[in-house]
Amino acid sequence: MSLLNIMNIGKSALFTNQAALNVTGHNIANVNTPGYTRQSAVLKVAGPQEFAYGFLGRGVKVAYVRQSYSRFVETQLLGQHQNFGKADVMTDVYSRVEQVFNSFTGSGLSNSLQAFFNSWNALSTDPASFAHRTVLLADANNLIDVAKQMEGNLQKTISEIDKEIQNDTDRINAIAYDIAKLNKDIVRVEAGNSERRANDLRDSRNTLVTELAGLVQLSTLEDTNGSLTVLVGMRDLVSGAYVNEMTSGVDALGNVTIKIDNTEISSRITKGELGGYLESRKAIEEGPLKELRKFAAALTLEVNEIHNRGIGLDGYQGDFFSPLSVSVSTTSVGASVSAATVTNQSDLTLSEYDVTFSGGTWTVKNRDTGATLNPASVTVTGNTIEFEGISITVAGAIANGDTFVVSPLTDAIGKFSMAITNDKQIAAAYDPNSPGDNRNALDMAQLAEQLVGRLGGETFSRTYTKIVSMAGLLSSNSIDMYKFESNLRAELQSQRDAISGVSIDEEAANLLIYQRGFEASARLITVADELIQTVLNL
Repeated sequence: MSLLNIMNIGKSALFTNQAALNVTGHNIANVNTPGYTRQSAVLKVAGPQEFAYGFLGRGVKVAYVRQSYSRFVETQLLGQHQNFGKADVMTDVYSRVEQVFNSFTGSGLSNSLQAFFNSWNALSTDPASFAHRTVLLADANNLIDVAKQMEGNLQKTISEIDKEIQNDTDRINAIAYDIAKLNKDIVRVEAGNSERRANDLRDSRNTLVTELAGLVQLSTLEDTNGSLTVLVGMRDLVSGAYVNEMTSGVDALGNVTIKIDNTEISSRITKGELGGYLESRKAIEEGPLKELRKFAAALTLEVNEIHNRGIGLDGYQGDFFSPLSVSVSTTSVGASVSAATVTNQSDLTLSEYDVTFSGGTWTVKNRDTGATLNPASVTVTGNTIEFEGISITVAGAIANGDTFVVSPLTDAIGKFSMAITNDKQIAAAYDPNSPGDNRNALDMAQLAEQLVGRLGGETFSRTYTKIVSMAGLLSSNSIDMYKFESNLRAELQSQRDAISGVSIDEEAANLLIYQRGFEASARLITVADELIQTVLNL
């Protein structure tokens, strides 16, 4: 081996230790960078040279730069980001719902309801009193106002959820395009060399995937070229350098629709912020909001039934509150409802229905129980369908599968109002010729503690307490879930940091090792140079 080969060995060691110092410095520089994965230079013996007496080494080289990465831990952490994202938004949403039902401020629906029945009780003591009648009207209007305000706050929460869903959709698409660009760059850098890894680009992509996991439920698949496919709702959101954009909206039935590649995937998204918004939105609509509307509808029906049995000071006989109306929604293209009315308030069950046309016949399904109504209880005259106190008439081009959602609850609070216009119309009596007749007022006052069949055999006060408890339970459970998911995420993050995080102490030790190696390599080159000069001076 020539003296020049000794110098080449020194040079290879010099460059190798320099590269290792660069990797160490890069780790130190990124000690606080979120998502950074610790790197290390993997050294490899340079190919030896054969001589007559055997093989002599030719130094060292950097085989590749390795990331300290555990796929198992990263996969677990990615899934936990999805769980945490869901728990986080649900805690926020349900806390707002709970505040709507917070009656401890003295202005809740419970207090307004109690004041309303107390006014009827006061009127029963002096049914001709102008003062009592005026207070009753004021308390009735206040009850209406509070109910409307509560419904408005719940609807505002739902509206805010819809905006957040759109914001998340836009952010998901933006991240998807960034991932697609990184896919392209990673494939280009790593092409044709299995040991050359685009580590920093991969860290950037992993950071984006982690952020995406906090937004939506996903799964990933990496191919042999290093390109990452991201699937959401069993559809490709990112495939190589291409993106199928996600879209969101609300259909005519009030349901949120989320699509990728024109395929509906809402039901497949159960995690991440998006999953949390979808679940909490449905829970509000089918829970507190629906029950509050059912409460107001039952109150309207029960009060009106009693009021219709009595008579006012001016001879008025009729409703106290404006009667319930029917709302209909559909996604049908050619058909629509030309008329929807309540034919008999007493027959209303306060359920919602799916009225479907199929095979030339109409079927009515109770949305609450899932049961199809007995055909004998459904009257069909042409395209007019009557059932359980409701009548709807369908016009236009009706097609098989057309479904109409019929509800006596949707407008129960929105159209909640007074039917009477003055205090003389309040029907406190059964006998108009007896000024002291208070029997109807007493019946109305006793309604406060009566068991109401439309409310499942509960009183109004207990029913409202259940609604408040429902809202509180949603909030309490979401807080517990948030704490659990947060702690689990922190534990997994600690595991990830133990494997992939940068330790300053460890890097400081490596710095000294590679520094000494660099200095020794330089000394070897100096020695080789001195030997060459000695030979030249012979």
